[in-house]
Amino acid sequence: MKKIFFILTVIASIVSFSSCTEKNEAAEYDNWKERNQHYVDSIAALAHSNKDGWTKILAFNLMDSVENINPNVNHYVYVKKLENGAGKVKPEFMDSVRVHYLGRLIPSASHSQGQIFDKSYNSYTLNEETDVPSLLSVRGTVVGYSTALQHMVEGDRWKVVIPYYLGYGEIDYSQIPGYSALIFDIKLSRIYKRNIDTNTTWH
Repeated sequence: MKKIFFILTVIASIVSFSSCTEKNEAAEYDNWKERNQHYVDSIAALAHSNKDGWTKILAFNLMDSVENINPNVNHYVYVKKLENGAGKVKPEFMDSVRVHYLGRLIPSASHSQGQIFDKSYNSYTLNEETDVPSLLSVRGTVVGYSTALQHMVEGDRWKVVIPYYLGYGEIDYSQIPGYSALIFDIKLSRIYKRNIDTNTTWH
């Protein structure tokens, strides 16, 4: 009898834990579209007023690849410049770059700083002596990311906030729920001009 009671207790605990876990996961993304829009709106208000170091950059005319976006309305990515580089040249759409980056979602119940969904760092902090910057095609990134890159020079480090419609849109993408604003820390380390810089080895 005691053995049966013990088994039933264990089963009840597992069911209860699973139920709580599902509720927590659901709560993590409750009203996700609205919460993301509120976050972006708060940053946009600072950028439009040039407060707290925030500025705005007009997204390039790449709206053909973005669904449900009115091309006749201005769309922006929002930038806070953390370090100013010494470079003189900016990458163009067909160029490649090497960047250090860390991407987060907006803060949530389980992630006060925002869930990290991708990074080039070996740990959670950039170490330029040991971390190798990722090689990316500018045109191979989402609209908001490529927009920011084309305004940077080598050595620039920016915090970039990208509205969902200039990121991965309305549909879930890997670890990123639909309607997610993307928050990136990006450092542009090197630019490789198309058909000129053919050696992209990091050294």
